[in-house]
Amino acid sequence: MKVLNKTIEKVNIRALVNNYILEIIGEDIQHFGITKYKLCNLILIKFSLKYRSNYFQEMSFESKSYLQFALHKENITYYNELKKGVDMNESEMIREIFSSYAILPAFLREIHLFKEKISFLMTAQKEYRVLKLHTKFGVVEGRIEEVLRDKESDYLKVIVNGSDYFVSQLEVIN
Repeated sequence: MKVLNKTIEKVNIRALVNNYILEIIGEDIQHFGITKYKLCNLILIKFSLKYRSNYFQEMSFESKSYLQFALHKENITYYNELKKGVDMNESEMIREIFSSYAILPAFLREIHLFKEKISFLMTAQKEYRVLKLHTKFGVVEGRIEEVLRDKESDYLKVIVNGSDYFVSQLEVIN
């Protein structure tokens, strides 16, 4: 019997960040209906190239708390390479990445995180395709009438068959 030697790497990230960042992350976790683990990994991957901003320094008046999350196993190599390419310590790098995320309005954060889904919905709208969508209210079938920013929540919505649904809270079935 041959036993495969599997090593499970786990990297936990911990950085002192402004409470504002934690508030934004908390709001987005609730709105998107995803875990902190998933959201933090998405932010790390999608915003790591946009973080040279120094926003963290400009929010020095804000109280701070620790942000802690574990990396997806497949993100560990990327994270290690990212650390090599910066001239700051890990905590500073994490603060900058998450600050560049948190300062954006909700709909822009959503566009960056769910770019593929939004592009698909926009294409389906232009092509008048009938889609099946799983929403928190059940399965809906119809054409995308409009993709828009909800002025009250600042998150993106789609209108299908006269009803509106938050983009982040639906899954495309076909």
